[in-house]
Amino acid sequence: MKNFIVLTFFCALLVSCSSNNDSNGGVIQNTFKVKTSSVNNVGHQSATVFGTFASSFLTTVSAYGICYSTMANPTIIGPHTEESNYDSEKGAFSSDLALSQNTTYYVKAYATTSDGTFYGDELIFTTLNQLFTNGAGVVDTDGNSYSSIVINGKQWMKNNLNVSKYRNGDVIPQVTDIDQWDTLTTGAWCYYANDTANGTTYGKLYNWYAVNDPRGLAPLGWHIPTDTEWTSLITFLGGYNVSGPKLKKPVTLWSNLTQGATNQSGFSALPSGYSYLTLTYTPVDQPFKRLGEVAYWWSATASGTSSAYSYSIDLGNTATRSSIRNKTGISVRCVKN
Repeated sequence: MKNFIVLTFFCALLVSCSSNNDSNGGVIQNTFKVKTSSVNNVGHQSATVFGTFASSFLTTVSAYGICYSTMANPTIIGPHTEESNYDSEKGAFSSDLALSQNTTYYVKAYATTSDGTFYGDELIFTTLNQLFTNGAGVVDTDGNSYSSIVINGKQWMKNNLNVSKYRNGDVIPQVTDIDQWDTLTTGAWCYYANDTANGTTYGKLYNWYAVNDPRGLAPLGWHIPTDTEWTSLITFLGGYNVSGPKLKKPVTLWSNLTQGATNQSGFSALPSGYSYLTLTYTPVDQPFKRLGEVAYWWSATASGTSSAYSYSIDLGNTATRSSIRNKTGISVRCVKN
C-alpha cells in the first residue's frame, strides 16, 4: 500500500512538472499576440497597414513590421517592413507600403522575440487603378521645376505654385505685415506663418490679385484653372462627396490620415492651410490657419467684385467649392493650355 502511495505521488509530481514546463516554455505563444488590425488609405500604389501587440512585451521584441506579398501567407522571408513607430499608448504600429496598382496583396503584422517570429492574421486588399498618367512637367519663371499629371485630358501641376515673379519677370511682393496685406489691391504672396520651411513643403500663398494679374502668374503655356475646369476635375473624380481622398497625398502631414487618402488622381494634395489676413486678428483669431487640416486653391473665376471661387479639401472625404475674399492668401495650381 505504501509503495502504491509513493508511486501515485511520483506520477502526480511528473504531471505537475510537465505542465509547468509546457507553460514556461510556451509563455510567449500563450500570451504574446500580434494582430494585423487594419488596412487603410488603399491607393493605386500605396496602402497603410496597422498592427498591434501589448506594450508590456515591447522590451522583448527585437523587430516588428508588416509582411506583404501577392501570394498568400507572407512571412519575413519575403518582402516586409521593419518599423520603429510603436505607440505605447495604443499598442499599435503601422507601415506605409509602396505597391503596384490594381494588384491584390496579402499582409500580416509580425513581431520577433527571442522565442521566434509571431504573426497576426492575414488580411487581403486590392490596390486601385490610377486615374492619371504622368505629364511632361513644367519650369516656372524662377526656375522651379514641377511634376505634372494628366487627369481627364487636362495636364495639372502635381505641386503648389512657388514662384516669386510674374511671367514677364516682374517681382511679386512678399508681404509679411498684416495691416499692409489687408490694404492691398495688387498681387502679393507669403509663406504660411511667414516661415520659409513651409514654402519648401507647401508652396507660396497668394492673394487673388496675383492670380488675376495680366502679367501672368502661371508659367508660359499654362494658366490658373477656371471655375469650370475645377468643377470638371471634381466631377471626373466622382463628385464633391467622394473626391477628397482621391486628391490627397497619403502622408502624415494630414493630421488625421486614417480618414482616408488614396491619391488615386495623382494630384498629391497637401494640407497647406491659408492666410486669412483680412480679418482683425486676436490670439484666438490668428492670421494663419489650419495647416495640417485643409488645402485651398484659387480658381481664375471671380464670384463678385471682391471675391473669387476657390476649391478645398479638408480632413473629411469631401471637396468644397466656395467664394472667398480676394485678399485671402491660399495656394495655386496651374493647368496646361
